[in-house]
Amino acid sequence: VDTSNTSDNVEPVPTRSELRKRNRAIRMSKVLFRAIDMLFSPSQNACPYVTKVNSPTIKRVLDVVYDESDPKICMLDVYRVDSQEAQPAVIIIHGGGFSAGDKKYRKGLAEYFALNGFTVFCVNYGLAPDYIFPAPIKHLVAASNFVYDNAEKFGADRNRIFVCGDSAGGYYASMLAAFNSNDTFGSVFETELKFDLFGALLNCGLYDLETVFQTKYLLDIDDTVLLSFTGIGRKDFDGYKYKDVCMPSKFITAKYPPSFIIHSPRDMFCKGQGVAMIDRLNEAGVYCESYAARHNASNHCFSLTWRGEDAVAANELMMSFAKRLAGSRIKL
Repeated sequence: VDTSNTSDNVEPVPTRSELRKRNRAIRMSKVLFRAIDMLFSPSQNACPYVTKVNSPTIKRVLDVVYDESDPKICMLDVYRVDSQEAQPAVIIIHGGGFSAGDKKYRKGLAEYFALNGFTVFCVNYGLAPDYIFPAPIKHLVAASNFVYDNAEKFGADRNRIFVCGDSAGGYYASMLAAFNSNDTFGSVFETELKFDLFGALLNCGLYDLETVFQTKYLLDIDDTVLLSFTGIGRKDFDGYKYKDVCMPSKFITAKYPPSFIIHSPRDMFCKGQGVAMIDRLNEAGVYCESYAARHNASNHCFSLTWRGEDAVAANELMMSFAKRLAGSRIKL
């Protein structure tokens, strides 16, 4: 098979041996991130702000299909507390290395937002190796448009819709937010976001591949994650069809939504990504608040476990930002 032509964003055609190697690497990534979910699921969903007294006040509607073209994958869960007024909405996108994860692992986070006056939509999307970029983007645009179209039905305010994501979900959340900033994505991805997102809450996400390529990660996990994300490895990335449109940091303008960034200087998977994202937002004049972990034990997505000074501070500051922005108490 001729794989020599990599110019003009023409992707090289992989050999059977390369395909087997890639699929094996993606399977290993899926096993790793599934293990992480299973290991940390009890702590992630044991939100300390949810008690025996207030838990029954949260109404839950599970497994709502947002796209009938792929109903087994395209489902979301809704969480809210009764209110006479339309509530600001939050779309939560789970992480998992692009190959694992599930909305059920963000139940604690969803309940936290619900108790603070938000209508929450916790979303599933296609995972590698069955779905690679940009298919998950199309799923998440469909989910976001579903939220917008059905906001009144679920008691949400369609003019105040946030997006929230961690790790791979942080990447996808930042990509959705980048739809605010440019007209390129609609034609490239053949899908349109019907509205501008009101705010972005990004937790230890992947935003800038140039930073990834300059950083050494544990067990070369960056190359495995890139395989899961795109279906190609680092050495073939120059010929990748979507190379110029797959990194949200390149599409940040003043129209990007106000953002809150959680990051860790010691992040084993996304080291340096938060700082690069904050710098880019500041350069573009986008309002941004952030929290950087202070303790050595606070690593990737540390806030999801709820425990420790860093987790408490990150979650409470993120919630303060979201509530102040939703309540028009931040001057933009």
